[in-house]
Formats: sequence, structure tokens, C-alpha cells
Amino acid sequence: MGSRTNLNINEELDKEYRKVTRKSDKPKILLCTPEITELPEGMGNAANLVAAKGGGLGDISASLVRNLNESGKYELHIVLPKYDNKIKNIANFTNKQIDRLAIVLQGKGIHLVNDSAFSYLTDPYASSKFHSPVRRSLAFQRYIINNLLDWIQPDVVHCNDWMTGLIPAAAKAKGIKSLFTLHNIFTEKQTLKEIEMSGIKPMEFAEYLYFEEFPQEIIKNWERYFETNKVDFTASAILSCDYFNTVSKTFLQELVNDEFPEIVPRPIFNVIKEKYLQKRAKGILNAPNDTINPKVLPHIINFNKHTVMEKKAENKKLFQKKMNLPPIPDIPLFFWPNRLYYQKSPELLVDNAEYFLKKYRMQIAIVANGDAGLEKKLEQLSAKLKHLSYHHFEEPLSILGKAASDFIMMPSRYEPCGLPQMEAPRFGTLPIVRATGGLKDTVEQLDVPNNKGNGFVFQFPDKAGFEYGIREALKFYELPFETRKKQIQRIMSESKRKFNMKNTAKEYMKIYDFLIGEN
Repeated sequence: MGSRTNLNINEELDKEYRKVTRKSDKPKILLCTPEITELPEGMGNAANLVAAKGGGLGDISASLVRNLNESGKYELHIVLPKYDNKIKNIANFTNKQIDRLAIVLQGKGIHLVNDSAFSYLTDPYASSKFHSPVRRSLAFQRYIINNLLDWIQPDVVHCNDWMTGLIPAAAKAKGIKSLFTLHNIFTEKQTLKEIEMSGIKPMEFAEYLYFEEFPQEIIKNWERYFETNKVDFTASAILSCDYFNTVSKTFLQELVNDEFPEIVPRPIFNVIKEKYLQKRAKGILNAPNDTINPKVLPHIINFNKHTVMEKKAENKKLFQKKMNLPPIPDIPLFFWPNRLYYQKSPELLVDNAEYFLKKYRMQIAIVANGDAGLEKKLEQLSAKLKHLSYHHFEEPLSILGKAASDFIMMPSRYEPCGLPQMEAPRFGTLPIVRATGGLKDTVEQLDVPNNKGNGFVFQFPDKAGFEYGIREALKFYELPFETRKKQIQRIMSESKRKFNMKNTAKEYMKIYDFLIGEN
């Protein structure tokens, strides 16, 4: 009698479970991202209240979601943290209204992770008094692993960067396919005990994790290593995912060739190489948001390719005034569009700016945050040098800088993708870049006689290489006005056509469809 009752209960449970986790007419994609700058109108007007940005990932996530939504191919679900304070700042909502908003959005496929780790933040990666970035990462992943994977039953879960690093392993244990996208070379590590204490049950998927030590022994002797052996989040994601991608083709090749051993931890190199040899790795180039358009963007004097030369001069005058630079209309203006971090080689500019300004007729403008020591040096240089100006990052001023400047400078040590070198040409501003990663994939040396190229490329991240790029840019600036105008107009047209998120989204959809076909 008891076994028959249990059988009936099990049958009823299975029936109800199938209702709750219904199979959609379309494949289900669950996109996990700690940041997104906007959500498409098709997901409801309230969706943009929950947007948050900490870096380029937010822009890319927004553009990808918009294009996936427009394709209509998938039942799309997005999960991101619920940043209560940010919502309050935008909409002046009460806590009760925010909770209602979360329920409404869930019906539209937008899932907000409600945890005190996010409540008081507006920057996804900032540290706070009570919650470190890794603590927030675990809170984010706990909700996805413990709830969403079972509720949604996605055909593919798409994870981004270290903050989602445990999810592919958990998905694998549940028979769910996963794609992991690496935007930045960074990882965090936690012991099984620390992960367990966060509310996640790591032993359910421990066999798919990458451990700091003794990866083969940990399963047999987990009690011994439970409190000491750390799990590498990024390496675990790459190891356990069904497909892996970087955000440019050249960066993937550089990683496989071990060109940055001082930057890329050995575990991450090892699993990338393994995925590459398995033919489960791909480079998919990011692209600027479609809203990066000088015709309509706020904070600038708008223009198109036909009015670029005249309106760029007006923007330059306005930018020079805001930056307290001498208002010289015909001086070439060089702009630094990146954060002041090691990856971007900012010391090449800081250490050589005075030399460049003495040797060449030019102005330099920097609108950026980053290393405190470099910020201080730039403040000192700005006070000392008439033709150099530094300002802490403000997005409106940065947008104006791209529209006003003649050239942008990107001498990166390494670059997973980069967006400014694709955005700036839309404004008729030409990039000076080092040939690495996404910069190499997107900037071709300008060849005026043959109407080819879109910028200036140098090989080595040193003073000589950087100076070569600046010198080539200045040569272009000295060409006759009509010659420059023709090239700038060509580059503006080509940049929008070549680098757009529709092309990028198609590449992601190919991977989704490949993984769905394996189910």
C-alpha cells in the first residue's frame, strides 16, 4: 500500500514538475551577467530601471540581449543582481515598489538576485564594508545554481567572467549545456568550505571544478582538502563549460600561444589550451552599442559624415574649453579613452607626455580614473603643461572627447577586445593602437593612396613604438584638408558596417544552436 501511494505521489510530482518547467516552443537561453547597461523595449518599460554598469561587459550584455530579443529565435532569460540603491536613485521607489518590480520583471524573463550583498551598491565590482566582490559573486551564483537552473531548465546557460565561474560546473551536473565568455583575465578562489557556507552545495558538482592543488585527489579525499584547497572560479568555468569564447580572435590565439605568462595564471592557460585542442573555443569580436552614433548622442554637437569636419571643429572648441586647454582650432588633439590600469600601458603616456609635447605640436586630453599614483602624476602634469589636461572620468565628457579629438591612444600591453578603437571612428576620430588582441583585429594601418585602413598600428608597447604611432598620425594630420576629409568619411562609413552587434549576435547564436543540437 505504501509503495503504491509513493508511486502515485511520484507520478503526480512528475506531472506538476513538467507543468512548472514546461518546455517552450523556443529553446531557452539563460544569460548570467553581473552588469548590463540597458534592456530592450520588448522586455517592458520598467526593465531599464535595473540596469547597472561597471565596465565594458555591461555594454556588450545590453547589445547582445537586444539583438537576441529582436531575432525572436529563443525564449530569453536574463539574470542580474538587484541593485536596490540604484533603482531608488533612478525611480525614487520604496522597498515595497522595488520588490513588486522584481516580480513583474520575472514574468518578462528578467530575474533579479535579491541579496543584501547588492542592496547598497551601484558599482558591481566595488568593495564595501560588509561584502567583498567574491562574497557578492557567491550570492549571485547561489540564486542561479540553487533556483534558476531548475526553475527555467534552460537549453543553454551563457556565463560571463569570474563572477559566474561556478555555474558551468553546476549546470554540467544537471545536464544543462553552458557557454562561458571570458571578457577579462581575472579570477577569484574560495575553498569548498567557504562556498558551502555561502549556501551553495559544491560537492554536488565538485568533480567538474578546478582546484588549486591535487585536482585528482580532491574527490576521493575531500574531507582532507575541504578547508584548505581552493577552487579557481575562472579555470573551473573554462574547464566545465561545453564551449568557451574570448571576445576577439587574436586574443584567443595569444592565450593559446602563451604570450602573456606574467599575466595569465597557469590554471587558466591550461584549461584554455585544452578547450582549444578540443575545438571548443572561439574568438567572437565584440562591437559597439548601436546607440554610439554622432547623429543622435547627447553631450555633443551632433553631426554625420557629411558635416564631420565642421562639427568636429565645434566639438573641439567646446571640449578644449571644458578641459581648460588653449582654444587652438587647428592643433591636433590626442585623447586617452581608457582607464589608468596596467593592462592599458598608461605609464607610456604619463612618462613621455612632456617629451611628446616638447617635440611635436599637439594637445593631449585624458578623461579617466584608475591607479591613484598615476592620477596624481597626471594632475601634476596637467598643472605644469599648457597643452595637457587631465580630468577624472565623467561619461558625458568622455563622449565629447571622442567626438572632439582627432586621434585616440590605446598602447595596451594586452587587450581582450577593446571598444574605443571601434567607437571612435564613428566620430571620425582615428585610433593609434598597439597590435595586440582585439586592437589587432579591428585597426588596420591607414593607407591613403589605396583608400584602406582606419588607424595607426605599432608593434611594441614601448616609447619608440608609441612615438611611431603618434608620428604617423601627425603625418596624416598634415595632409591637405580634402584628402583627410575623404579618408575620415570613408572610415566613418566602414566602421558602422564592419563592427556592429548584429554580426556579433549571429556568432553567439551559432554556438547556442550547436549546443542545443547536442541536447
